[in-house]
This record gives sequence, structure tokens and C-alpha cells, in this order.
Amino acid sequence: MKIYDKAHELEAAIKECQEYKDLVAAGQELAKDEKTKHLVRDFLMLQAQLAYAQSMGDKPIRKKIDHLNQMAEFIKNNQTAVEYLNHYNKWQTMAGEVFQIIQNAMAEGMSILDQ
Repeated sequence: MKIYDKAHELEAAIKECQEYKDLVAAGQELAKDEKTKHLVRDFLMLQAQLAYAQSMGDKPIRKKIDHLNQMAEFIKNNQTAVEYLNHYNKWQTMAGEVFQIIQNAMAEGMSILDQ
């Protein structure tokens, strides 16, 4: 079987995965409330910006951290946002593990770049 066939099998497995289905359903619910959707999107974007800056060795900007914490307070009082973020985090963890498995399988072919 060709690798492309396996990739399509993985695609189908993802679509059947309960964690993915839960994320999609939570996203559909989130989309019904534009204000909450923007809050969650902005929260995730700011969180990613801070994580990226940290990974690059930059010191965290206090103002951005305070803003993220303020957003987190709003989120924790919004069941739709909490529900979506819980499913988002579960899926991110699972997807990251799957991606790691794929990367590990491909690593040997790329090992010449390690030298």
C-alpha cells in the first residue's frame, strides 16, 4: 500500500476520532457566540505569541502576561469558552503525539542533516 493511501487512512481515522469530533462540536457551539469566539481566538493567539517569544529566549512582557491572565478570568466564567478550550487542549495533545510519531518515522531519512 502506498504511503498516500496510509495518509488518507489517517485522515479518515482523525475524522472518526472522538476527541476530534468533540472539538468540532465545541467549535460549532463557540461559533454561535461571536464575542466569545473572538475572546477565545485572541486568548489562543496571545498564548501562542508568548510561548513563541519564550522559545526564542525573549523575556515575557509583563503587560501581555497581565492581559492573558485577564482574558483567562473572563474565559473561566464562560462555559462555552471553557468547553471549547478543554477540547482544544485535548486535541492539541493528541495531535502533537501523532505528529511526533510521524516525525520519528521520517527522522532516519533526514539524519544526514544532523551532521
